[in-house]
Amino acid sequence: MRNDKPAAKIAETGAGAADADTIDQVRELLFGATKRTTEARLDDIDRQIAMLRDDLAARFASLEARLTDQGRDTDVKHSRSIDNIGQAIAELGATIKALGTGGKAR
Repeated sequence: MRNDKPAAKIAETGAGAADADTIDQVRELLFGATKRTTEARLDDIDRQIAMLRDDLAARFASLEARLTDQGRDTDVKHSRSIDNIGQAIAELGATIKALGTGGKAR
């Protein structure tokens, strides 16, 4: 009688595998379409995220380029302003010197 138990367990295991296959088939019939739809939606969302990520990267690159241009323009304007201030100080010094020597300013 003891020998019947292992055979019974083997039979149960085989039956359990068949039941599992049947359950998987029923699960596929019931939920397969929903699962495929959900996976398709997730794939679509992944594509949209990738597109948004690429768009965002392009926008950041554009913004960075604009900021670099603005920085260069600001540096040029700053240099011009310093040159203009230096020129104005030189002219003021020349005017003061001319006034100090008794001559007319300009």
